[in-house]
Amino acid sequence: MSTKIDRKKLNNMAAVAATKEPEYFDEEGNKREPTMRILSLGAGVQSSCLALMAQEGLTKHKPDYMIFADTGWEPKFVYEHVEYLKKAITICPLITVERGNIREDLIKAANPEPGSREEEKSFAGRVPNPPLFAARPGGKVGMLYRQCTHDYKVIPIQKKIRELLGVKPRHRVPKDMIVEQWIGISTDEAMRMKNARLPWLTSRWPLIEMGMSRMDCLNWYKDIKKHPMPGKSSCIGCPYHHNDQWKNMQKNYPEDFADAVEVDNLIRNGLKNSEAKLYLHKSAKPLGDINFLEPKKQASLFGETFDEEFADECEGLCGV
Repeated sequence: MSTKIDRKKLNNMAAVAATKEPEYFDEEGNKREPTMRILSLGAGVQSSCLALMAQEGLTKHKPDYMIFADTGWEPKFVYEHVEYLKKAITICPLITVERGNIREDLIKAANPEPGSREEEKSFAGRVPNPPLFAARPGGKVGMLYRQCTHDYKVIPIQKKIRELLGVKPRHRVPKDMIVEQWIGISTDEAMRMKNARLPWLTSRWPLIEMGMSRMDCLNWYKDIKKHPMPGKSSCIGCPYHHNDQWKNMQKNYPEDFADAVEVDNLIRNGLKNSEAKLYLHKSAKPLGDINFLEPKKQASLFGETFDEEFADECEGLCGV
């Protein structure tokens, strides 16, 4: 029996399950509104489309806040789009939160000073942990466990939500408080939907409720002819980039590509007490040695691209 996953079927099943608007009830069983609605803004195509549709009055409800979690290593066009959204969004505050700079943290973790706290933790400890490619002697290549989205996006957003609710650090969120978190996943990426892990937080996917795919979002921008088209939101050196993204960066954003190459070189020996070498690209070759502008050569050397690069991303908040 074949064990191959029918991703299209699973996408459809997940999308159908999320088409209904969440309902909330008090202790007496009466319907109620959530305490707060939050839109997790990645500043990419889908989440920006959702934010601007809410601004245009095209969503059933309006968020009380929009929160952008800055990893510190976003492309320049993402920061420019966030600044645009801050001016365009008037229905609610747009807040930026951050844990730190993932680029700096990654380099420091991979190159700890002797006797430092980073060396004691080692690269496999509580450090950025992007899904880097690890090449071991003999040619076997695997992917490291990914924790970066959780640490640099999920946790800072949840911390800010607690603050907005007036909940003090290390205090529990009261049982009568319910926060509805909007996430900009579209129908073609329904596999990425994951329910919130906290009892007071409910995930909601308005684009899926409206039956909108990523292409529908792109067409919305074209039809409305009012807002600039955003790019794909993800860290400059995200290992989930497929070859077309690396090609676009190498061709149109050479400074970003040079930045990624520098980081790729600096993380090479990042695993403490391990012979594995770390890379940003799935070929386990130095990023600077790859010419993505030669597609035929690239395809023969490095195989297929990540058509579903974010399908397994841990929290569904990147790339939207």
